[in-house]
Amino acid sequence: MGKYKGLAIGILCSICAVSGPSVFALGFRNPDQDARATAQGEAFVAQADDASAIYYNPAGLTQVKGTQITLSGDFLFRNVKFRGPSGSDNLDTFSLTPNFFAATDFGLQHWRFGLGVYIPFGNRMDWGSGPFSSLIRQSELIVYDFAPTVAYQFNDHFSLGAGVNFYHGNTDLKFDYLPPSSPYYAFFPQSRSEFMGDGDGIGATVGAMWKINEQHTIGAVYRSPFSINFQGNARNTDAGSFDARADASAEIKFPQEVAVGYAFRPIKKLKLEADVEWTNWENLDNVRLHSNNPIITGDPRSNIPFHWRDSFFYEGGAQYDLTDHWALRAGYIYSENSVPTSTFSPVLPDSNKHIFSAGFGYDSKGKAVLFSKAALRIDVAYQYTLALDRNVGTGVSPLVDGKWESSSHAVVLTSTVRF
Repeated sequence: MGKYKGLAIGILCSICAVSGPSVFALGFRNPDQDARATAQGEAFVAQADDASAIYYNPAGLTQVKGTQITLSGDFLFRNVKFRGPSGSDNLDTFSLTPNFFAATDFGLQHWRFGLGVYIPFGNRMDWGSGPFSSLIRQSELIVYDFAPTVAYQFNDHFSLGAGVNFYHGNTDLKFDYLPPSSPYYAFFPQSRSEFMGDGDGIGATVGAMWKINEQHTIGAVYRSPFSINFQGNARNTDAGSFDARADASAEIKFPQEVAVGYAFRPIKKLKLEADVEWTNWENLDNVRLHSNNPIITGDPRSNIPFHWRDSFFYEGGAQYDLTDHWALRAGYIYSENSVPTSTFSPVLPDSNKHIFSAGFGYDSKGKAVLFSKAALRIDVAYQYTLALDRNVGTGVSPLVDGKWESSSHAVVLTSTVRF
């Protein structure tokens, strides 16, 4: 497992040296893996006709001819505002998330092989020493996926694909002060705590694609649940001489996902698609820190309740080919909130979201532009996310009671070389 982990992280770092943990929309999930799909509101399960099919629908790899290598970068700007009795705060963040996909037919007629290295889950919130410091000062989670994939085309209409997902995750949680409910509050009111750890997990992705005819295609993909047991070090310190350190671990369960899509081409130049995605967030219940040190485990901040609920994405998108080389795209997503009021937290202040996107692409098609045999495609997507205002009146802590607003702007750039 270690060699896969090192290779996955190495590839990502070579893609973009300035990449790092990001603030993602849509809960911990990061569905924005390709500019073509993002511009179409991620309604791509029934299209998935390039190397990014490794993520969107592995069965779609059978549409790849020759060899493709795809690099993407997701530039995200996010703003979160809070106003309540406990005070106010404003969070502005920027992140850059890269990914890599490669696929080839090795000259075979029915088989396709691929490799993806990308970040399907992650979150980063840095509130500093503000009104939430006893709940969370900084939280960081990033999960890499190293995904070798294979697909087989049974006939002109039906294909299947499957991949193994080798996950590696890192997490870092920092808290400023103990809440008054802590039994240690009277002795260490200025106590700070931190946990840093990493771990590995394994899962699988399977997909199917049925091309009924030239106008109608149905696609489906399933991503299995997995767990990562983050192992590392915990620390609890006071402004004075008190300093408790110990080995610690915490397990996070990640959800299974199901997506189905239907693509319709009323004319050759126009593709319309509608997808529905289900995420089994009920799998994420409590995250508890385990340690042999009773000071660490006795801290009430060592247990983080989630009790999330399942949610759906409703996605729709369109692509119109202006010419043989240029295409326009647009899409929309409605994302359901997964976080109940009882466990609402500044770690991830989720709410229902409207997500709008648009983009364009240039494809050199058969014309070589880089090397004697290489063709190039460049795709650009812009995405605007508007979260519905959320008023929290009876949350997990009076500190979060108030009005929450958030929005984000993202630009996704993807380049694909075909041989």
